[in-house]
Amino acid sequence: MRAYTAQNVRVDLIAGLSLAAFVIPESLAYASLAQLPPVTGLYCYLVAGIAYALLGTSRQLAVGPTSSLAIVIATSVVSLADGDVSRAMALAGAVALMVGIVSIAGRFVGLANAAYFISDPILIGFKTGAALYIASTQLPKLFGIAGVSGSFFERVLHVVSSLPQTHVLSLVVGLAAIALFIAFEWTFPGRPTTLVVVVVAILVMTVFGLANKGIHIVGELPTGLPGISIPHIHLSDIGTLIPIALACFLLAYGESISVARSFAQKHGYDINPEQELTAIGTANVATALTNGFPVAGGMSQTAVNDLGGASSPAALVVTSCAIALTLLFFAKFFHNLPEPVLAAIVLMAATHLVRIDDLRKLRLASRPEFRIALLAFFGVLFFGLLDGLLLAAAGSLVMLIAHAARPSVTLLGREPLTGEFVNRARYPGARDPLGAIVIRSPGAWLYFNAEHIRRSILDMVDKAPGGTRLLVIDCSIVPRIDTTAGTTLRVLARSLKARGIRIVLAGLRDDVLENLKAVEAEQDLGAIAPRRSIEDCLKQTQRSDT
Repeated sequence: MRAYTAQNVRVDLIAGLSLAAFVIPESLAYASLAQLPPVTGLYCYLVAGIAYALLGTSRQLAVGPTSSLAIVIATSVVSLADGDVSRAMALAGAVALMVGIVSIAGRFVGLANAAYFISDPILIGFKTGAALYIASTQLPKLFGIAGVSGSFFERVLHVVSSLPQTHVLSLVVGLAAIALFIAFEWTFPGRPTTLVVVVVAILVMTVFGLANKGIHIVGELPTGLPGISIPHIHLSDIGTLIPIALACFLLAYGESISVARSFAQKHGYDINPEQELTAIGTANVATALTNGFPVAGGMSQTAVNDLGGASSPAALVVTSCAIALTLLFFAKFFHNLPEPVLAAIVLMAATHLVRIDDLRKLRLASRPEFRIALLAFFGVLFFGLLDGLLLAAAGSLVMLIAHAARPSVTLLGREPLTGEFVNRARYPGARDPLGAIVIRSPGAWLYFNAEHIRRSILDMVDKAPGGTRLLVIDCSIVPRIDTTAGTTLRVLARSLKARGIRIVLAGLRDDVLENLKAVEAEQDLGAIAPRRSIEDCLKQTQRSDT
C-alpha cells in the first residue's frame, strides 16, 4: 500500500476543487437532462464521491451523474410519473437503490463479469448514437422552444418544424456559451473552465435582466443538505423498474470499469473489479437515500480529476465538501443560470461521446463487430438509449451463438519442411498422411453445434482420396464435449466404421476424456487415451494395421 503524504494531501485538495468547479454546473445540467430538479444532480455528487472513496480501488475515477444514465432516467422513468416531480424523484431513487443492491449482491454471484456482455463495439455504437440522441433532447432548450418526446428523428423533425418559433435571445446565449466552451478547450485544454462560463452567464443574466426577456432559468435551488430516506414507491412499480435497473446496472458498471481500467493502466496500478462493483453499488445506494438518481464513473469528470493530479479517492471527498458548501451557502447564486447554458454544457459533453474514428477502425478490423456497433447506433436513434442498448446486447449474443453454432472444421496436412500439421487451406503444400486425413474443429463441441461438425467431417471424408482408412481428430483445443456432442461422435464413428474408416482422437484433455467415457463412447471409438499427439495416433494405427 502506498504511503499517503502531505504532498498527496495538497494535490488531492487541488484536484478535488478543480473537479468541483467542473461537476457543479455539469451535475445541474445532467439533472436537467434527466428531467429532474437540477439540485438532485448536486445531491448525487455530494454522497457518491464519499461512498466510492471508502470502497473504490481506482485513484482517479470520479463517480456521479452521467449523460447516458440521465437520459435513460428521462426516457424510461420520468414518463411513469405523469408530471409528478416528487414521484419522478422517488422512482429515479428507487432505480438507483436497485442498481446498488444488484451491484453489492452481485459481487458474490459473479456479476463482476456481467458488464463484459456489453462489448466494446456495442459501447462505441451506443455512445455515438447517445451523443446524437442527447443532442436532440437539448436543441429545444437551445432554441428556446417547447420540447417533445419520441425518437431522435421525431425530436429533430420537431425542432426543424418549430424553427419559426425560435427565441432568438435564448439561442444567442446558448451559442455564446458554446463558443466560450470551444475557445476555452482550445486555450486551456482539459481544464475545468465550465464554472467560468456559468459564472459569466449568471452575471450577464443578472446585470442585464435577461430573465425578464423570456429566457428560461434554473430558478430557486433548495438550500441545505438533503435528508436521508428510502424512496417511496408503490409495490406495483417494482416489476416495472427491475428491467430498467438491470440495464442501468450494466451501463453504469460497464462504463465505470472501463474508465477505471484505462486510468489504472495509464498510472501503472491494478484495480479490483469485484471491489469496484461493491463501490459503485454503495455509491448508488447512497444517492438513492439522498434524493438522487443512478450514478457511475464518467470519462469526462475522471479526466478532469486526473488532470488535476488526483492521487487517491480522497480528491472525491474534497469535491463532496465543496458541493456541501455550495448547497449550504451558494445555491441561491445559481438562480439566474439560463437553461440554454445548461443545454450547451450537455451538448459539449455529448461531443466527447462521439466515436466516428472508432467506428471507422472497427469497420476495417472486423465487419461483424462493426455491424453490432451500427445496431447499437441505430437502435439508440430509433428506439432510445435503453432499448437501443438492450437491442445491441441481444444482437451481440445472437451473433455469438450463431458463430458458436457453426464452428470451423479445418482439414490439416503435414508441412514438408517442419513435419507439423497445418491448415491445408493456408498451406497448399501440406499433404495428407498416407491412408488418413486429419481434421480440427476448435472450441467446445456442444449440443447446438455437434450436428454441424458431424456433417462437415462427413463432407471432408467424402472428398478424401481413395484408400483412406483413418480419421484423426485433433482435440487439443477442444475444452469440452457435452453428452449430446459425445453421442453424435459415436454416431459418426459407427457410420464411418461401416465405410472402413476408423476414428482416433488426438490431444484429448483428461476432463474431456471423462465426458466421453460417461457416454460410453469407447463402444464405438475403441480404446481412448488422453494427450496423444497426431503423429502418435498415426504411428499406433499403422502398427496395429501391420
